[in-house]
Amino acid sequence: MGYLAAAVMREAKSMTALRNAYEKQLAELPKGSLRVKKRNDREYFYLAYRHENKVISRYVGNDRSELGELIERIERRKNIENLLRAIKKELALMNKVLETIK
Repeated sequence: MGYLAAAVMREAKSMTALRNAYEKQLAELPKGSLRVKKRNDREYFYLAYRHENKVISRYVGNDRSELGELIERIERRKNIENLLRAIKKELALMNKVLETIK
C-alpha cells in the first residue's frame, strides 16, 4: 500500500469519526421548522415535522426566549445536516480513490 492510499485511509477514518459525532448531535436536536399560526390577532408557534409520512405540529409556546433558543437549535441542525451531506460525498470519493489504488 502506497503513501497515497495510507493518507486517504487516515482521512477517511477521521471523516467517519466526524460523521458519527455529527449524527450523535443530530439525535439531540429538534427536527422540522417553526411555524406561526394566527388566530384572533394572536400568534401561536408550532414546531412542524414529519413522522411516518404525516406532518405533526407541536405547540411550543409564546415565550420569546425559548423560541429564540429553539430557532438556534433548528438552525444548528440544518447546518449539521449540510455538513453531513458534504462529508458523505467526501467519503464516497475517498472510497472510489481507494478502489482504484488497490
